[in-house]
Amino acid sequence: MKTLYQNIGGFISASRVPNLIIIAFTQVATGLILLGIDWNLLLQPSFFGLIFSTQMIAAAGYIINDYYDQKIDMINRPTRVIVGVKLRRRIALLSHTLLNFVAICIGFWVDPLVGMIHTFSAFVLWYYSNRLRRLPLIGNLAIATLSGLTFLIVAVYFRQQSNLVMIYALFAFSITLIREIIKDIEDVKGEAAFGCETIPVVWGIQGAKIAIYLTAIGGSVLLLIFLWVMSRGPLLIYFGCLTPAFLGFLWYLRKADTQEQFSNLHRICNFMILSGLISILFLV
Repeated sequence: MKTLYQNIGGFISASRVPNLIIIAFTQVATGLILLGIDWNLLLQPSFFGLIFSTQMIAAAGYIINDYYDQKIDMINRPTRVIVGVKLRRRIALLSHTLLNFVAICIGFWVDPLVGMIHTFSAFVLWYYSNRLRRLPLIGNLAIATLSGLTFLIVAVYFRQQSNLVMIYALFAFSITLIREIIKDIEDVKGEAAFGCETIPVVWGIQGAKIAIYLTAIGGSVLLLIFLWVMSRGPLLIYFGCLTPAFLGFLWYLRKADTQEQFSNLHRICNFMILSGLISILFLV
């Protein structure tokens, strides 16, 4: 019985429940505010199916990533290893398979396009953990793309085009890409030990910082273009207020050279993502 409870607790921890709640909020806010969909349509079982299946795909991705990264995590963060410690590896693999299978089935029930996107996402998350995670930039781009897809799949479901959705998808893509590169810097010791060819391993810490600067500049320019075309007051205010914080982030990045400092930068990225989601509420 103790082992059962331990595996259930391990499954919940590996699924990153707080992140799954954020996914649900993101998709509801995208439909209700960014797309202006009526509440009655959001309360349809199919929309709940979209949210639930997206959460399942994400949970499966978190679990399989922990499964493949167990040895690396034992070096980088030994006190936070879940798979192989709190959750048996066999159960983790089975959970990943079942979550993806059920999520894809629900996705095709919701909409064939949603089902195809879920199939693509599930494959990318598995291939990321198995292979792309160990390559420079490609794995980072894959995760950043799926982050933006959390917004875009709602527009696909409702068959609507929206510049607002594109802005937030681009914002999520850019910040997630920066965060993923920072994570690689945090994990450089374990990744180097197991032959991973991530950006900081191949190009060094300074090379990784340059990649972050280029991402920040490119993402900012594209966001400014979108904002200029749309002229949305609340968004201009939000990103205007975010600019000093972002510049401070880049200044801190230039100075950073310890794992603790890079962990702080990781947390700042999470804060910017969360604040971006909260800003959607001010568009009502």
